[in-house]
Amino acid sequence: MAVQKITKDEILLKSSDVFRVKGYHNTSMQDLAEACGLLKGSLYYHFPSKEMLMKDLLFSIHKYMTERIFPIAQDESLTPEERMEKLLKKMGRLLLEKEGGCLIGNTTLETVGVVPEFHEVLRAIMNGWTKALQTIFETRKSPELSLRLAQQTIMEFEGAVMFSKLYSDKQFLYDAFARTMVKLN
Repeated sequence: MAVQKITKDEILLKSSDVFRVKGYHNTSMQDLAEACGLLKGSLYYHFPSKEMLMKDLLFSIHKYMTERIFPIAQDESLTPEERMEKLLKKMGRLLLEKEGGCLIGNTTLETVGVVPEFHEVLRAIMNGWTKALQTIFETRKSPELSLRLAQQTIMEFEGAVMFSKLYSDKQFLYDAFARTMVKLN
């Protein structure tokens, strides 16, 4: 294999595809190196372990969502319906655009209680997503109800992604989207 120059960000992006399809525990450093066009030793130069690579990947995802997706909830130039639609569509694309399931959901299920190093960042991602949805719901509902609706929306979306992937039918996600829009009113 020809060794190529690659940035850490490119390694994280290519690794996310492998983790999404194979899962955390079933992915080896060799799998990740091959996906990046690197020798395994070269990958270790950038990341001393699979755990460090995944942790950096999760922080990268959190940063992206915090900068690009969650702020939609605060955009007062949009109506609450427009904010919810825009936020959910961006999340839907993030969850369905590539092969495999939801990297955050899958990693949470696979590693919680087993790899404690990921717990904090996974929780931060879920808290950010919850807060963004709660902010939109609070334009029409009480804070307590808004929190519950935000949590229910995330649970439904994660389940819809699972069903969409299992049955090769995006309608499950579209239906979850429609039900969330109804909950807003």
